[in-house]
Amino acid sequence: MTQQFFEGPEKKLELVLAADTPSLRELGDGFWGEVVRAARAEVLSKRSTDQLDAYLLSESSLLVHDRWATLITCGQTSVAEAAAHVVERVTPAAIDLLIVERKNEHFPREQPTSFEEDARVLNALIPGRALRFGREDEHCIHLFHTTRPYAPPEGDTTLEVLMHGIEERSALFHGPTDAVLEAAAAAGVTRILPGFEVDEHAFEPRGYSLNAVLGDEFYTVHVSPERVGSYVSFETNVDFTDDPSAVVRRVVETFRPESFDVLAFVPGADPLTLDIAGYRLRRHVAAPVAGYGVTFHHFYRPPQGPVRPIELRLD
Repeated sequence: MTQQFFEGPEKKLELVLAADTPSLRELGDGFWGEVVRAARAEVLSKRSTDQLDAYLLSESSLLVHDRWATLITCGQTSVAEAAAHVVERVTPAAIDLLIVERKNEHFPREQPTSFEEDARVLNALIPGRALRFGREDEHCIHLFHTTRPYAPPEGDTTLEVLMHGIEERSALFHGPTDAVLEAAAAAGVTRILPGFEVDEHAFEPRGYSLNAVLGDEFYTVHVSPERVGSYVSFETNVDFTDDPSAVVRRVVETFRPESFDVLAFVPGADPLTLDIAGYRLRRHVAAPVAGYGVTFHHFYRPPQGPVRPIELRLD
């Protein structure tokens, strides 16, 4: 978020180690700092529980557990290079599962690589397959995953809510650090899920990131309130399956986006269904991936009538 060029929609790396391998946390801050730099980002701060280390980054977040790690980045970053750095250290044989996601980008020509290039690099490290959830000319998520057998533990869920067009809220995330942090608290960003220890950072002149941890659970929020391409991401590993619509509604009501995507991972589950008041479902894609039921939804807010065109500058 410190770069002059900013791309909100993120890339994500997730890996799970075999049970008989050394702890990922024991690799230490120095190693994980190298991984973050390989992704072209920097560590800003860290919060830890007995089970989890949460690093807040210049470009989103890194969460490290003994058995798994999740790297979320944005901007002109490279999760494939970060993955290669990890695999070199822990060896391919020690990795039970590796997943890389790339959301459709606002400015794909500004990226150092394409998803297809990343997938070929990853496939050379550990064989896998590539999928696209959604239409390439609309909202979509590209996903690479390893194909070796994997059985996720019960309750190992992930929920991502990826929001576009936050004009109603974007002004809250512009300005001096103290003002942005106060506005985020007032809007309820730090209380989306209660009881978590929060680590947050406001970027000047605009932008906001948050890690929240409780035991081995987390949620993250990253806001890019750009004039063109405003975007917010939310992710959590808190088990949401009792009432998935309630969690998504809470997030969406906080940021009031024009449209949003939901990507959910639930072990062995049927496709997830959601009902979000004020929004219509445009796309619903589901598939089994590495023992999870993965579901993608794209929602949009229906128009209330015509709006004025945007006047363009000619100077």
